[in-house]
Amino acid sequence: MRKRSGRPPRFAAVPNETVDDADNLDLEALGLLTVVLRHRDGYEITLHEIAEKYGYGRDGLAGAWGLLQVARYVVKVKIQWAGDNQFSTEVVVYDTPATDDEVKELLDSIAREPNVRTVKLDPPTKSARERAAKHLAKVEAKRKVKPERRKLDFEVPGQAAESGRGRGTRRGEDRGSVAAGAAATAPAKPPRKSAAPKKPTKKKEPGRRLSQSEAAAVKLVEAAFPEQLRALLPSYRPPVLRDAILDALDSRTADVLVERVKRRWWMHGYEEAAMPGGKGIGSAIGVAVALVRPSADCPEPMCEDGVILDSGAACRTCEQRKEDRKRPVPAQRGESGEDEGGAAPAPRRWKCRSCHTLGKTGSEAPQDGLCGQCRKEEQEAEAEAARLREDLARAEAQREQLARERWIELVEDAYLEHAEREREAAEERVRREAEEQRRRADTEERRRLHEQIARENPELLAYSQTA
Repeated sequence: MRKRSGRPPRFAAVPNETVDDADNLDLEALGLLTVVLRHRDGYEITLHEIAEKYGYGRDGLAGAWGLLQVARYVVKVKIQWAGDNQFSTEVVVYDTPATDDEVKELLDSIAREPNVRTVKLDPPTKSARERAAKHLAKVEAKRKVKPERRKLDFEVPGQAAESGRGRGTRRGEDRGSVAAGAAATAPAKPPRKSAAPKKPTKKKEPGRRLSQSEAAAVKLVEAAFPEQLRALLPSYRPPVLRDAILDALDSRTADVLVERVKRRWWMHGYEEAAMPGGKGIGSAIGVAVALVRPSADCPEPMCEDGVILDSGAACRTCEQRKEDRKRPVPAQRGESGEDEGGAAPAPRRWKCRSCHTLGKTGSEAPQDGLCGQCRKEEQEAEAEAARLREDLARAEAQREQLARERWIELVEDAYLEHAEREREAAEERVRREAEEQRRRADTEERRRLHEQIARENPELLAYSQTA
């Protein structure tokens, strides 16, 4: 990738607003931006060389490069050259985020350059956008309002005495009165109490040291937590969460716990609560523990949220418990299931046809038979499929356009090659005809000279080899 100038350099240092842009940049991205700003225009930027020079990994710098591209400190453009129809990638580095007008002006200026066929903006990848969103959520979660410092409404006696000695006393002021005033403003000392015997402090037990396999399994389960929840969790691993994961690993594998976390996140309504406008998540650690801990409602050891693991069938005990919950509660004065007024039994709850989650009591089943979460996923899947179809159609049209342009170039090259060959053949025919005419002229000239010699000197014919 070749670096292209973004705007004329104003100063050599990084602007303060860029250094303070913690919402879009981390320290690694800020350092990488400083490195690329330092290089001159036309420099071939290679993340591998920068990583080797500063002792970083290429993947880490790739993530930092993605943050710079999302924040528009770095703008990547792809240029198709008219000479060979090949694409090249160039990057434009800005010391502050580029505006829409600047990006538009950049694309227009590149398009006006000679030998440029097309130019287009290369957007940041999906992983770069996700990393930028995760970084922003982490920064906002760690921001805390600093408490206001309590102001003292009295003067410390020692400071008053020092100030009195430093400035001196006014005429007629008694030093004793100053000392009396300081004693009056000093807080009264509390009466001395008898020293109580100290309680023996309990030695803190060290935390449990995880084995290599346990640590890998715990990290795998923690990685399955949604990004909204990971942003709210503390940077350290709470012991209660660690113990809950280890207890769950006693009866399940890490892969099963990963599926349990993903399933319970939306089945228990945490995803809806974490969405913008939702009720929010009160205790992130409590939610994380609830996502991994084993269920205490079903006595079946192989039951996993209503499904038997080894067979994949529905758990009969859980189904029976659901049916028992659906039954109306009998009246206090009899077992008929109806109260004195003869009220009808409680309405049955509808079930989602996709995830089999029970709907709210008394609510009518939707026409499509899907719960809100499944309907949202289906709509997202349809939108994603439509977007993929549009991308495929666009890519196919672009491929056909490139193939058409390539075919036109091949035909033009064939015509040029054919014309060149025809020209060379014509030149060869002219050369051969000229050579043949020259050979005939030489033969005719030799014959004429021979006849002339024979007429003028007939006695030489006896000695001639051609006589």
